[in-house]
Amino acid sequence: MAAGGGSMAVAMAAMLIISTSICVSSGKKITVQITDLIRYDNVMVIDCRSSDDDLGQQTLLYGQSMEWRFNPNFSKTTLYYCNAMWEAKQIHFHAYEYMRDNYGCGLDCRWLFTVDGLYAYNSKNESWDFRFSCL
Repeated sequence: MAAGGGSMAVAMAAMLIISTSICVSSGKKITVQITDLIRYDNVMVIDCRSSDDDLGQQTLLYGQSMEWRFNPNFSKTTLYYCNAMWEAKQIHFHAYEYMRDNYGCGLDCRWLFTVDGLYAYNSKNESWDFRFSCL
């Protein structure tokens, strides 16, 4: 290898790492919102997390929401999952799954718990899509 060739490779690798970091961190953040509209006297306890972030347990009364924002990971495998509990019911669901939601809800992923089930907002159709029964 010619003199200085090694330092050129190191410089190019450093530039690649820096440009990759800029691309990932300059992306727009995703917002996930979960709202309890089950019943006025309902108390929901919800625990959401990803492999990197534990959002902690939240208590939602009727009409209350929890919300968080994040950048998807570079490998496009971001997954946030939640366990929601109220009365004698419990549901486990994926609040954000990159392969499903990148084109489904885009930057604004909203979930709505109602007396008959869980709905996800479809930003393409501007409608609420039924996802799971909570009965």
